[in-house]
Amino acid sequence: MVEIGIRLVAIDVDFTLIGSDLKIKDRTKAAIRAAAEAGCIVTLASGRMFRATAPFAEELGIDAPLITYDGALIKAAKTHEVISHRPVSLEQAREVVAYAQQEGLHLNVYMDDTLYVERYDEEALSYMAHAKVEAVAVGDLDAFVNRAPTKLLIIASKEDVDRRLPEFKARFGDRLHVVRSMPRYVEFTAADVSKGSALAILARHLGVSRNEVMALGDSENDISMLEYAGIGVAVRNAADEVKKAANYVTEGESGDGVAEAMSRFVLG
Repeated sequence: MVEIGIRLVAIDVDFTLIGSDLKIKDRTKAAIRAAAEAGCIVTLASGRMFRATAPFAEELGIDAPLITYDGALIKAAKTHEVISHRPVSLEQAREVVAYAQQEGLHLNVYMDDTLYVERYDEEALSYMAHAKVEAVAVGDLDAFVNRAPTKLLIIASKEDVDRRLPEFKARFGDRLHVVRSMPRYVEFTAADVSKGSALAILARHLGVSRNEVMALGDSENDISMLEYAGIGVAVRNAADEVKKAANYVTEGESGDGVAEAMSRFVLG
């Protein structure tokens, strides 16, 4: 393999940077800090809200723009400068809201970096615990949503998502980007929004060429950025379709895989 000088690294958060304990391992922190000290720009690329991603960036000492909401918002970790914001149109958002209500599905709506739900059901409570954010229960989301949201997210059982995902894509895929991010999560963003398109925007903003980018991930919503990057890395615990899209699959899972990729492709 020809060695490529990596100047920008984008790391997915859930089950790539962190495992089920939601903590960053010391080995992972050390590798990321060493890469930064070597002159590499390290960022996080997550489906999470900005406010739920920023604490990890702070813990790692990252001050680069963060890719959040599956690529819909790129915002600087420390200065909070917005590099790019591409929300879902109000009309299309209302279609998703109406569909979720009709089907009895839990829906998260994100506006102004705030999470809105109809009520505090099991899905809302589990999401709040995982993301460590508070949701605002507003009752009828159809009546509440009056401006373009950054993103929408349906939460259902893994089996229900398995069954419904083709239907979601068939119904909305020509107007929205519909992608599974975790076994129970289906993300709805604007049609041109993905982690890959956001990484391309960020790389141009930073003056970094595609061949100088490495991306790391584990889930379907990471495939676009692995395909964009000069080096796309799947951690060992990644879904099979993610591994197929990657240039390299780590021997380690989650954070251990991140440290391994940093050592191999950035620190040399």
